[in-house]
Amino acid sequence: MDGANAERTRTLADRKRGRGNEYLTIMAMDGVNLGRKTLTTRMSIKKFIDWSLVANKDIRESEEYGDEFIAQRSLNGEHAKGLAKYVLGGLVRSVIADMSGKPIPDDVIKIKNDLAAGPYAGLQPLVCNLRHVSEEDLHIDDKDLPPDVLRLSLGSTQKLWVVDGQHRRYAFDRVISYLDQILKNGKYPGGKALYTPASTGRDGQLSTDEMQFWDSVKSIALNQCSVSIEIHIGLNESEEQQLFSDLNSRSKPLQSSLVQNYDQSDAIAAVSRDKEIIEFNIADESDAKHWNSNGLPLKDIIMVNRLLVHGSNAKEATPQSQVDAKIDFIKRFWDVVQRIDGFKEEAQRTKTVAGQPVVLKALAKLAYDHAYGVPKLVDPNGLRTLYEAILTKKLTFSHSDKLWQALFVNDDERANAFGENPIGENINNYVHLTAQTKPGEFDALNNWVRYGTAHNDIYPRLGDLIRWKLGLKNRGAAEKSREKERQEFEAARAA
Repeated sequence: MDGANAERTRTLADRKRGRGNEYLTIMAMDGVNLGRKTLTTRMSIKKFIDWSLVANKDIRESEEYGDEFIAQRSLNGEHAKGLAKYVLGGLVRSVIADMSGKPIPDDVIKIKNDLAAGPYAGLQPLVCNLRHVSEEDLHIDDKDLPPDVLRLSLGSTQKLWVVDGQHRRYAFDRVISYLDQILKNGKYPGGKALYTPASTGRDGQLSTDEMQFWDSVKSIALNQCSVSIEIHIGLNESEEQQLFSDLNSRSKPLQSSLVQNYDQSDAIAAVSRDKEIIEFNIADESDAKHWNSNGLPLKDIIMVNRLLVHGSNAKEATPQSQVDAKIDFIKRFWDVVQRIDGFKEEAQRTKTVAGQPVVLKALAKLAYDHAYGVPKLVDPNGLRTLYEAILTKKLTFSHSDKLWQALFVNDDERANAFGENPIGENINNYVHLTAQTKPGEFDALNNWVRYGTAHNDIYPRLGDLIRWKLGLKNRGAAEKSREKERQEFEAARAA
């Protein structure tokens, strides 16, 4: 074209460089939230990631958005990873549900048992702000649409600034990246990946069934899954920061006992409610405060089972596959414990020290250490010795058995009272308490042994008492404790 005013012809290269023609058209419902106009819409996970931004301190490093105000906390990587695993599990569950009536390959069942715990999964709506606009700036189209529905187009610079949901946004992005990675490479990643099965094929390579399954998961993630979004319009810095604060500070967290009762995604919680295994009463937590109550609270049963499965109090929900691998071990433990005199009777804490959760934790950790613990403590024969001692009453759990008071005295008193076990080991070679440890007391009025509430300090030492009594392997904790105490004393004296 000729002439100074002639319009320059655009090329494909121009379109790649410029973003001016990018826009997002959404269908939304028009509403009012506490007097302020809001829009509610749904969009695909991928589209939400592409059209949203998070205004935490990292935004300062952005060349394009570095001047935007901050209205978010920093990302918590562990929390986001946990959400990503939850999202991945929900997608896995969805694909498997679509396979209903079809044979499910073994490799897919393994993935399901690792990830898809619980009967249902869902995510709450996200909350965003359209910054630097007013209602008058937004041009809508509501022709031939229901009264509360409108069509809105956003330009490339009009991003959805996340007020509530940055961890979910990051989780979505991480899941898609993970699926891209394993499908591209044809193998599971190593290290701290989002998901790697405990047992994989050669070099972690995906089987044909796994490749097809993960491809289906990605397809659903990109083409079918959507998220609900509430969009606030034109909130300024103080308003957006206030909304962020309100949304994240005014909700009341669930009590752990309520989560344990309702949550079906933790296989340990599920096995702890299994009445074919747990034959005694599962008590209400408030009732369990009274010594004459019947049974144990669910939270304590779960903790005992966590020690049986993991040897520690693992924080994350345990997949079904890990419980399945130890289910016979769990059943055997509870079968033995429930044969302790008085344990299944009413008000069992008044009749046996085994009615106190801290004693059960000691037994569970002992059982785990002998079956699955560190190599120097693993001892199948020792585990059989423990169970036989309980069943034959060589190890009794009566309040009158002086063994259970051994933590209430000092080293000299303990040595005088108990001396050596049948293999010539002094009890103090196994047991030591620091001055800070509060193990409990003997209630002389009722003739009850009452252990304290600091279970993490007490149950390992109760386990050491049992190790000494039965001549099991010494874990060496008493020697280490005395050496640490000596070093602290020397340091204090030198100061």
